Amino acid sequence: MTLITAASFPTPHIIKTSNNPAVWDQQERFAALQASAATEALEWLGGELGGAGSVRERAIHFLRLHRQLADWRYQLAQREEGRSPESLLRQYGRPIGDVPIVDMFGRGLRSVGFRIDAERGVIVPGAETPASRQHDRLAGLIEARFDAEAPDFVKLQNWVLTRSGRQIAGNQILRGLTAGVALGIFAKVEGLYCTRTADADDRRALQWEGFETLAELETDRANGRSDLIDDPDARRRFIAAEYFLYQGPEYDRGGDAVTRVLLATAHTRIFGVPPKLPQDVDVMAYVAGQEGFHRYVESTQGLVTVGTGGSVTNLEQRARDTERTTGLERG
Repeated sequence: MTLITAASFPTPHIIKTSNNPAVWDQQERFAALQASAATEALEWLGGELGGAGSVRERAIHFLRLHRQLADWRYQLAQREEGRSPESLLRQYGRPIGDVPIVDMFGRGLRSVGFRIDAERGVIVPGAETPASRQHDRLAGLIEARFDAEAPDFVKLQNWVLTRSGRQIAGNQILRGLTAGVALGIFAKVEGLYCTRTADADDRRALQWEGFETLAELETDRANGRSDLIDDPDARRRFIAAEYFLYQGPEYDRGGDAVTRVLLATAHTRIFGVPPKLPQDVDVMAYVAGQEGFHRYVESTQGLVTVGTGGSVTNLEQRARDTERTTGLERG
């Protein structure tokens, strides 16, 4: 059985709110916990998928795995290293329901000593950290999207195109006073944004779209396709599944780790090699839009070659190598 290692789970920069490498080392230990869960999940999934005879059956097994990983995340949250400092245990494994989850983004957030001055309507930054630099980059991306797609509006709707051509309303990006109200600040703060999860029915539809996409790829593998890792279209379909799942979150806390572990497990099963997921795969799914997310992940997601020091191959480079040998042309 293929071993999934910590190399598949780079520590997200957005949690690195300190410039102390010792703190980063502590945060990186979580990758080993995710790797252990993914390796166990891979063994379980192989046993279940071995008896599946249809795309629907396989999709149900991916759904079952998702629920099992949510329970793993809840159990992990009962340990000190498994829970964020500002979180509550009851938030882990608790469905989002009809009340959306709101995540805050903005220039200077998570710098050392930053504060939001609601009276002046500004973010007062402190010393830069990896997390604040990530926020700066995401804020720039959000600003560019508003300029290009919704220059006169305070809400930007992410529409998600499914395999059938149907569009489903994904999450929203908010700015101005609308963002301030959603965040409980009740003021317009320059450079402050937030994302708000989609409605419950749309989230469920997007999640199932992700499971079905993975199931179709697994069906290709079960039908004898041993070359999927060298098929650019198959890799793009997997990236589509990543976006569907991040646009269809189910749990209040811990859902990003659940999705990471599920994706690493599914990728290893389908393609025969573990991925190196982008450290910011989740937040990019929230803010980049579907096409932007696809471009970003295609250029940053890699492959982990176990047994050779955990070396990583960039998927975009692999796509170019594939095209040189087969004559295929990337879209």
